Amino acid sequence: MYNPFKSARARRREPEFRLEAKLRSAANTRRRRAGLRLLPWLGFAAVLIAGMITLLGVARHQWLYRIPAFALRRIEVRRDGALSEAEILATAGIRREMNTLALDLPSIQARLHRHPRIERAELRRELPGTLRLIVHERFPVARVRPANSTNINASVQLDGYYLLDDTGFTLLPFRPGQAPAETIENEASLPVVVGAVTTNFVPGRAIGDQTTIAALRLLAAFEASTMAGITDILTLDVSQPGDLVAATSTGSRITFGRRDFDPTFNLQLRRWQAVHQDSLRQNRVIGSLDLSVYNNAPLRWLEEGQAPPAIPPTQKPKRVKPLRRHV
Repeated sequence: MYNPFKSARARRREPEFRLEAKLRSAANTRRRRAGLRLLPWLGFAAVLIAGMITLLGVARHQWLYRIPAFALRRIEVRRDGALSEAEILATAGIRREMNTLALDLPSIQARLHRHPRIERAELRRELPGTLRLIVHERFPVARVRPANSTNINASVQLDGYYLLDDTGFTLLPFRPGQAPAETIENEASLPVVVGAVTTNFVPGRAIGDQTTIAALRLLAAFEASTMAGITDILTLDVSQPGDLVAATSTGSRITFGRRDFDPTFNLQLRRWQAVHQDSLRQNRVIGSLDLSVYNNAPLRWLEEGQAPPAIPPTQKPKRVKPLRRHV
């Protein structure tokens, strides 16, 4: 019987304690021997599994990947921009007659995402021999000239400009023959961002200057507004702290404020539209408008002779803005 007042040495001298210790030792010995007997079987099972995996790999490459029925016979490319199908397939590294089952879709997708003009790519494999590619491209909204234009890549056209999309992602312009002439012409007429602090423009990477990114958001919002059908923004100056100053094709100078409550600039664009409607009723042209002032925005009209000559709608050069195809 267990006595809590006995010392540990006294309890170890009892016959019951010695018997229990012997039984435990015997049980541990039996378990060790059983484990040692299982080791050869475990080793055999591991070798067998490794051999089966190797055999399946060899069979896959020597038989499954050579079945003519799984040859890639149809490649469907759907895109929403100006990249050619040939360039997309060359970037993806795929061609017809490749085995459909052997295509490594994650690797192909990674190669496509490394292309600076491709924002997102989706791949769908349909057995026995069809591959569908859906490519979403980046669309530039502005041009920008680096402060040190001597470091610009020699392949860049358009007098040393880089292109930026609305997220600040840097692109190189298309070279002649690389895209339709209309696309190259449209990108050459994009607004120019001036006064940018950022000088390290790297194609394929996004800039970190928040002032320039705000200007790009403004240009994207402008293209989606009704004012885009009335005038064009030629330059956008980002050098003034807190303000973005746009020079338009109608001779106006519009100042936008970077307000926290209007991050999309839609409110300021609607106020510009309202002032423009008022200018039409008065038969005047906006000279300068400071939309950074919320109430009673400072406004100055252009005097006669200061406004650019009006171009009849039939003679006005049509600027086709980049449009995404629905894919």
